[in-house]
Amino acid sequence: MAEQSPENLSDIEILDILTSMKNDELTTEAKDIIREGGKAGRQESHKQALVALNHSFEEKFVEAVTLALQLNEGQSKKIRYKKDRIRILKVRGIDYMAIDGAETAQVLSQISQAITREDAIVTHGLHNIFPFWKEGWPMVQFDNAYTILAEDITIHYQGVLDALISKH
Repeated sequence: MAEQSPENLSDIEILDILTSMKNDELTTEAKDIIREGGKAGRQESHKQALVALNHSFEEKFVEAVTLALQLNEGQSKKIRYKKDRIRILKVRGIDYMAIDGAETAQVLSQISQAITREDAIVTHGLHNIFPFWKEGWPMVQFDNAYTILAEDITIHYQGVLDALISKH
């Protein structure tokens, strides 16, 4: 999307942009990471792809919500946090937790944090998210986790856009 401030756009322009965002591909960078990883680095590349997928979702999510709800800079920063995300959207008449995949977004965020900050050790919040993940143990089967989460986060992103479009 071209950088334009939401207050300079008409409602129709905002709806057009939100509608065009439904064509956004969240997995582009993640797929590139996987492709470049090759067979030898399959698990490592899928681990990095999960981080890239989370980053892509968060960037596009913040962009869409900021545009649709005409958030100021402070609100745009806060929308990245689950509690604030729920509160800001609720004030605008959107029940974030009712959107399909809201929990997936939280899980993906926790996984990304665990990979980057916890050396990919399963944290308490991620225990049994996948049958093969146990708290305190290293995360395994990143390829399976990526496959599931990539599909689910795409569904969630589409649901968020649908909710924003319907409220506009």
